[in-house]
Amino acid sequence: MAKLPDCELHRSRGTQVEPRSGERSKRHPWKTDYACNIALPLEVDGRPDLLRRESWYGSTVDRGGRRSERVWSSTGTGSVLRNEWQTSLLLDGWLYGFDNVGSGRPVTHFTCIDPTTGERKWQQKRFGKGNAIAADGKLWATTMQGELVLLRANPERYEELGRAKLFDTTRQAPSIANGILYVRDDHEIIAVDIAQ
Repeated sequence: MAKLPDCELHRSRGTQVEPRSGERSKRHPWKTDYACNIALPLEVDGRPDLLRRESWYGSTVDRGGRRSERVWSSTGTGSVLRNEWQTSLLLDGWLYGFDNVGSGRPVTHFTCIDPTTGERKWQQKRFGKGNAIAADGKLWATTMQGELVLLRANPERYEELGRAKLFDTTRQAPSIANGILYVRDDHEIIAVDIAQ
């Protein structure tokens, strides 16, 4: 197997690398204020020719091989989805994520968009900063305030199934293995049995 090129160099310049050969396959420059590109690129609709990129400063979807064309873009204060530290979740063709709108005290909404068009389907205002994972048709979100929030992955409307304060302040994404949800807060790792 070929040695991978310097990943930091490629990540900062928006280049895709073929995992088996280490060869550069595509380059998608994505410039933002403060060079803050934290979220990972996602293939849209299972198609490697549609690539979505996002950051705190906006979102864009490009189509094409080595030379790409812009499908849609949403940047600035009117952006439909501005991730701050977590990549949105692409589930059954819909994109769910934390939209950090900023302001004097950061305000974050939970949002669902159509990644092929950039159309916002719904937005839960002032949800709070957090991270989420998807399992069993649901979204398992943790908030900085220590809440675990269970949502149905529903592109038609925001559907909260439950919410409980279970841990201290955290910026960590949860993980799930064998029916147990794990999350690390500022003091410890918590395991929650979610099998039922």
